[in-house]
Amino acid sequence: MPTSLDKKFWSRLFLAAALFNYVIGFPILLASRWSYDLTYMSDVTRDTMALRLWADFGFAVLLIGFGYQIIAHDVTQNRGIVLLGIAAKLFDVVNLSTLYAWDIARPLVLVPAAIDGAFAIAFVWFWLVSGPPMKLRGHDPGPAV
Repeated sequence: MPTSLDKKFWSRLFLAAALFNYVIGFPILLASRWSYDLTYMSDVTRDTMALRLWADFGFAVLLIGFGYQIIAHDVTQNRGIVLLGIAAKLFDVVNLSTLYAWDIARPLVLVPAAIDGAFAIAFVWFWLVSGPPMKLRGHDPGPAV
């Protein structure tokens, strides 16, 4: 990974994150029953509320993906979305790993958990190398007094 703000690299990374979220989110939202059955063990409830909440989760994944696409358009703007992305990715890693460990979810969930873990690390790296938000916009506030 670059140690400075290589805009082209980071733009591609956030675009990849957006596409990953779309690939995960659309099936959850549009094919809720199928994706739920693929994800969870057979003894986990399939009641209407669980499926609706699952579809809501898919919508949230899509929204976060749209945020990554916004960042990809201009990595010097909208840095707050990066913090939300770090939190979302870390939540997903912990949640999916826990569901698998408790025999609630199938081993398949470890694939997106690992990918989200890699994105979380990359997002933290981006946050560290991109500097303070004001400096990114060309308004270096100078040394703190």
